[in-house]
Amino acid sequence: MLKSRKYRELFIADSHNDFLTSLADRTQFFDYCAELYSSGVRLVSSAIFTTGKGLSYVDFIGIHDIMQEMNSREQVRFLLSFEDIGFIKNLTDLENIITLHPVSCTLTWNEQNILAGGALSNGNITRFGEKVIQRLERANIFIDTAHLNRKSFWQFVRLTNKPIYNSHANVDALHRHRRNLTDRQIGKIVESNGYIGITIYDEFVAGDRVDSRKIAEQFDYLIQKFGYRHFGFGTDFYGIDREHCPIDIHSYRDLYKVAERLKALGHSEKVIRAIFFDNFHDFLIRNGIL
Repeated sequence: MLKSRKYRELFIADSHNDFLTSLADRTQFFDYCAELYSSGVRLVSSAIFTTGKGLSYVDFIGIHDIMQEMNSREQVRFLLSFEDIGFIKNLTDLENIITLHPVSCTLTWNEQNILAGGALSNGNITRFGEKVIQRLERANIFIDTAHLNRKSFWQFVRLTNKPIYNSHANVDALHRHRRNLTDRQIGKIVESNGYIGITIYDEFVAGDRVDSRKIAEQFDYLIQKFGYRHFGFGTDFYGIDREHCPIDIHSYRDLYKVAERLKALGHSEKVIRAIFFDNFHDFLIRNGIL
């Protein structure tokens, strides 16, 4: 049986973390890089959250340069993503985003915009949104289906022939929420050889204060119904306030508790390691990102 010490030594990959938006200055970025490495994190996709931020292309270049410098330290592999590219006005704006080589972009946040319907809206993918999807996919940049409403999700499914990616969501069958994925959506993502990152945000997990057991139950449900190869963490650290984290998880150092819970539920070391690191890493390799 795995022991807690071994759990603490697990490598971690995370498909959604908002530290690029939340940290204040350059020094903090490099301090955080060291903290991630010491916590076992080896791969993380961090989002620039744009909704209401008034960020400019110059800001994006500066953030991209910082990420390049962080990657030069060869400790943690950092990937750039955009959360809500609804600020673009035309395809020229989109080309500027493409030059920064993000791994993924969400079309929306929670509301309708010029591209698609967010999770709390009833809108469709627009004609402009279709053009944006086509251009991003030609550039091998994933459309992150996180934050799409279900109508826009299924419209996207009909438009794409790529693996379907959702960087951070939870299981609607365990807790009903407009941001969560139904079994039908999960099944389609798995069928496409895609990937889903599971968040630790309590309102999506159970609608109330939760702990590591509830996070493990998300994975257990998915594994029992869909197998284990298409799921991992999309924590949303720095995108959620501390009071919305599980009561026993406040940083990456605490994620080993999920591994302990998964072991108690009967899952093997191989499955646990896949959830913690291998699945996201392998998804990126087979799609030419790493």
